Amino acid sequence: MNNGKQKTSLPLIFAISALVIFLVFLLINKTAVVDTFKGFGYNPTPEMATVKQSLELTADGERIFNATRPLLASSEDFNYSCESHDEEVSVLGCYTGDRIYVYNVSDTKLSGIRESTSAHELLHAVWNRLPGVEKSALIPLLESFYSKNPDLKETIDAYAESERLDELYVRVGTQIADLSTELESHYSRYFKDQDKIVSFYTAYITPFNELKTEIESLKSELDALEKEINEKSAALDARAAAFDAAVSEFNNCANTAGCFTSNAAFASRRAELVAEQQAINSDNSSLNSLIDAYNKKVETYNSSVVRSSELQSLINSNSTESKIEE
Repeated sequence: MNNGKQKTSLPLIFAISALVIFLVFLLINKTAVVDTFKGFGYNPTPEMATVKQSLELTADGERIFNATRPLLASSEDFNYSCESHDEEVSVLGCYTGDRIYVYNVSDTKLSGIRESTSAHELLHAVWNRLPGVEKSALIPLLESFYSKNPDLKETIDAYAESERLDELYVRVGTQIADLSTELESHYSRYFKDQDKIVSFYTAYITPFNELKTEIESLKSELDALEKEINEKSAALDARAAAFDAAVSEFNNCANTAGCFTSNAAFASRRAELVAEQQAINSDNSSLNSLIDAYNKKVETYNSSVVRSSELQSLINSNSTESKIEE
């Protein structure tokens, strides 16, 4: 009888080893694996496919993008999906239930808005997936841009503390160019060209900023003109009142025997009053010209405000004037 040792099956060992390696891989890459399965079957509309292509996503970025199944939504669908937003506030997108919804603004004046919003919401999904250790490492890098950028600080300060870091991470990644090496490296995991992502934001926000600057400048000019008009009007009223008193005095003197010592004195005083009348008329004409300039500037200001309101209506899903693709 052969009592030798039984040989171990190498194929079985290899199979077990492969299974162990696979299980370890699944454990380490659980989120990525889940996202891969969630993204199966995602078929974006032609418009969203164009947006996706424009974003130039990396493999990681595309996987998360597909997993969140972004949708360009009409006003009705968008308001239903993003129901928590204030009717008076323009909301361009939302990330809810691990889905991305983007308000489908199609007006050519706001080129880049769908791409910028899609990238913005995608980074919300990325932040939601980042491990706590990685978030902690990013926080001081993000805070440095918060402290150095007044516009960013003003925006972030409007958010609740629970949303602050999330929003800061997203806005730095989509609105700030010339990032630190560490942040450039981080965002490059999702976007092949982060500067291009920023350019989408810059393109659509520029008309808003230009109008805001124009309105603020006109308002400042109007305030200065109004102050000048009020001051000159008050001075002219006082001068006219003094003139009326002088004319009354002159007339009383002319009707009183011996008040004027000579015809020359009478003629001299009359000439002074005539000159004063002409000066008052000239000042009044200047004041009217100033008022005309003020009124024209008011018209320009009102026109700019209307244009700003119209632009805002394009991005407000609650506005009946919004131009969107149904």
